[in-house]
Amino acid sequence: MERIEPLFKECTEGLGATVIISGGVGMGKTALLEAVAERAAQRGHTILGAVGSRAESEFPYTVLEQLFHSVEHTENGAGLLDLLERATMSRPDVSPAQIMQAAYRTLREIGDLAPVTISIDDTQYADPESLRCLLHLIRRCRRAPVTVFLACGSTDPGESQTLLAELACRPGIRHLSLTALSREGVARLVVDRFGVGSADQRSREFYAVSGGNPLLVQALLHDHSVQAALDGDLRPAPGDVFRDASLACVHRSGRDSLRVARGIAVLNGAGSTALLGQLVGLGERDVRSALKVLSDARLLDGTRFRHPTIRGGVLDEIPAEDRTRLHGKAASLLWEEGAATTAVASHLLACGTVRDDWAVRLLVAAADEALAADQVEQATRFLGLAGTSCTDDKQRHLISMGLAQIMRRVRPEASTRILQDLAGPAKEGNVPGVVRIKVAHGLLMRGQVDEAVEILKLLGEERTTDRQFAAEMDIARLWLASTYPGVADRLAGALGRPPGQQPAAARHTAVLRVGANRALWLTLTKGADECVVADAERVLQSLPIGDRTIDSIVSAVMTLVYADRLKTAASWCDQVLTRAADREVPMWTAQLLTSRALIALRQGGLGRATELAETALDLMPEEAWGVGIGMPLAVLVEARTAMGDYKASADLVNRPVPESLFLTRFGLHYLYARGRYHLANGDHDVALADFLACGEKARAWGLDSPVLAPWRVGAAEALLVRGQRERAGEIADEHLALASTGQRRTHGIALRAAAATRPPSQQLEQLSKSLEMLQPTGDRYETALTLADLGRTYQRHGRAGRARLIIRQAWYMAKECGAEELQTTLMPKPAGGEEPEPAGETAAPHGVTRLLSEAEMRVTALAAQGFTNREISNKLFITVSTVEQHLTRVYRKLNIRHRQELPANFA
Repeated sequence: MERIEPLFKECTEGLGATVIISGGVGMGKTALLEAVAERAAQRGHTILGAVGSRAESEFPYTVLEQLFHSVEHTENGAGLLDLLERATMSRPDVSPAQIMQAAYRTLREIGDLAPVTISIDDTQYADPESLRCLLHLIRRCRRAPVTVFLACGSTDPGESQTLLAELACRPGIRHLSLTALSREGVARLVVDRFGVGSADQRSREFYAVSGGNPLLVQALLHDHSVQAALDGDLRPAPGDVFRDASLACVHRSGRDSLRVARGIAVLNGAGSTALLGQLVGLGERDVRSALKVLSDARLLDGTRFRHPTIRGGVLDEIPAEDRTRLHGKAASLLWEEGAATTAVASHLLACGTVRDDWAVRLLVAAADEALAADQVEQATRFLGLAGTSCTDDKQRHLISMGLAQIMRRVRPEASTRILQDLAGPAKEGNVPGVVRIKVAHGLLMRGQVDEAVEILKLLGEERTTDRQFAAEMDIARLWLASTYPGVADRLAGALGRPPGQQPAAARHTAVLRVGANRALWLTLTKGADECVVADAERVLQSLPIGDRTIDSIVSAVMTLVYADRLKTAASWCDQVLTRAADREVPMWTAQLLTSRALIALRQGGLGRATELAETALDLMPEEAWGVGIGMPLAVLVEARTAMGDYKASADLVNRPVPESLFLTRFGLHYLYARGRYHLANGDHDVALADFLACGEKARAWGLDSPVLAPWRVGAAEALLVRGQRERAGEIADEHLALASTGQRRTHGIALRAAAATRPPSQQLEQLSKSLEMLQPTGDRYETALTLADLGRTYQRHGRAGRARLIIRQAWYMAKECGAEELQTTLMPKPAGGEEPEPAGETAAPHGVTRLLSEAEMRVTALAAQGFTNREISNKLFITVSTVEQHLTRVYRKLNIRHRQELPANFA
């Protein structure tokens, strides 16, 4: 307005001027024209106004008629309007020259009475006839009191654009360009509406959403006021007004810009400018021009819309048929250009139909990529469309298998239905071999053994040179032998024996999967060695977690568990659990938590094992577990029983399980755990039956490993209770013979079991060896059981003092494990329920405090509780060597030889 104000003075002095006001859509051209007209009216000017319209641009003299309709009462004005009326009726007796002369006379007539201000908005849409007449008036009124204001936006190529370009180049024309508001300008508007505090916090966000386009800023402020009134939120919240304002900007940008905007909405930033032009049917020059118009309106950020609300509004407005066509064309163009797979697939998905083979293949590849990024819903939709569009039966079955694997993550019941649909074609051999393996695996998990066996028998007859299929067959043989041995037994070698050496697989991932399953099989059938342990760790270090690899990862963890490398297994399992948690797939987490629960159980963490197993069970519905549910149930039953919570154990034992569970390795764990419950509950015959059934299956399957399910320990205990000491001794000796001395925990348990069947004279030595084996393993529960047996043995030998010390140590360890039943049997609680504190044992023995230094006292107290030297070093932040030196001095001062002889008082 400061630049315009002098023009009014010049007009009053008889000098005309023409001002072209330009700027992007929504930049305030109309608002400025209204302000100019208001200021001119205040100065006594006659105002002639008109607005161009795209819809009326083909009708001649439309704008001119708008300008002069208010002066029809003048002599020349009435004649001009009569000429215009006849011209619109295409009368041959009216020429453009006549109309130009009449318009000039009319303008001079009203200009003699008062200065004239002409205001035309959206001049780019004015009809060519009106524009030619306007050019004539501007040329002739340079020395007349007439000021012309023309607001011009962008327009599509045509005669009007040519005339406007001619006008803009005339000498003496003044140009006024309106641009977007700066961030400071937006902040002032926010201050005016909400106050200083809100501006400080939110002006940057308002600017980012609107780009400074005044129309969009005002719309955003309106939506924000409504939203803030509802929930008090200060953040910009684009709503209906912002959406409508954005659409208005798009439509007012011209036909080409509208087409380009729709193309941008469909592509959403993908593809080149040339591709955008191909999509909307425009040349690259026209596309660039349209992009500039949309960018000037601050609707775009590069080749994307500034805000999703703008894109959503443009997309929603495209007719459904046109939108489908655009998405289909976009998919083809992007595919030819080599665009990202998921980008092309998203357009195919928007089409809803696919006819080309390349499109089906691309959808499958896109599903793999989406699944790798854990976009499960997107992957499901890609495969769903691929499956319904595929005409090749074998490929369709392959797609269905992929869909079943995805569904296993989120909707197990849907996965089951797909597998059942695939079972028929798989049995008929009408699906690829790899798919048949996966179908059989899925059916086995769900307990459909007969159908799975039928499919697997056909696989044994398969002859192929496909190395990937050969690798999958190797994996199948291995997991059948180690995890579904009852099924492998039914196949009677139809698949061949598991590979003795690491086979050459098709891909690195397949090599690792074969290695994981082979390591587990070797550990269970031949025992673990350093090479097998190294193979398992290599798998855990290198194999990425995914739907195809999770079972192999669990196999690698279980290899370490069965190798008695519990600390190593715990460390790796925790690492993989972290990776699984980041991916947020409940099935993976549940499987890993189950393994971690078994590790905690074997480390004597009864409460921790219970917590982990219960969490695992809560993560998935029961039907999703299938026969795999036997493992978390086994851990829970065994842990609850050891804790003395027999009611909870009974509820778990009475819980129905699939019959096919007892054909699996999980079934061995379950039978052993159930036997332990019955033994603790006094049902010795039932317990013995479970232990012997576990042993019978393990022997028949070639999995009779003491690290899997130590059924002989349970059977020996049950036989001892029944008074069958000789038979118990035989079974205990069998277990001891099988237990490797390298597996310290397993060997320690075997020694304790055998000691119970030995004559009293041999028990002390065997239990002491058991304690030496168990203490370094960190299994506090099994160590507590050995200490309890050792204390009772000392008591039977008449060494009551020593017995009390060791039993006290066992009691503390049982307490730490949460084994309340063991605590009670060792030292019954007083009537009041407080902890038993035998007199004279709450402090160090008399005179010891004077013999030992403070540092030696700290080390001795922890050693008396059963902590290993390394654990003591970690707790006290000293080296293992320092711990050993302290203990050596303590033994010498107290005149003892072993840590087992340390007074329990220190605990």
